[in-house]
Amino acid sequence: MNRKMIIITIVVFAVVVPSIALHQAIASDVDHSSHVGDKIHTSLINGYNLAYHLLDLPNKDAHHLMTYVVNPQGKPVTDAKVGYLVIGPEGDKQKVMAMGMNESFGGDVDFTMKGTYIVKTKAVVGAEKLVDSFTYEVK
Repeated sequence: MNRKMIIITIVVFAVVVPSIALHQAIASDVDHSSHVGDKIHTSLINGYNLAYHLLDLPNKDAHHLMTYVVNPQGKPVTDAKVGYLVIGPEGDKQKVMAMGMNESFGGDVDFTMKGTYIVKTKAVVGAEKLVDSFTYEVK
């Protein structure tokens, strides 16, 4: 290896690897024990931790999808705009604007049909736009 490649390798290990480890530590250190519902997904987007919890609504076909947003410093975000686009197993779309509720954001979604759903989330926290997507399977 030439000298330039050695320097680049050292920089990558000195800067990039600790940064990735820090992001993973922040994501895993978030305490979800006080969050209601079943945790169905978590993501780390631009240093923000997003945790998704699903609640069954009594006497309704709908569910309540909650998103807990935690900033890079580990503090819950309470002032944001959060919306969902849920694409059902047959391609039907649900657009939901979430409401802020006690350190979380939530909205009603319909997961009554069996199959795989695509959940796309957009959260605007100040000037930061967080865009996330994951699949959720109903069996």
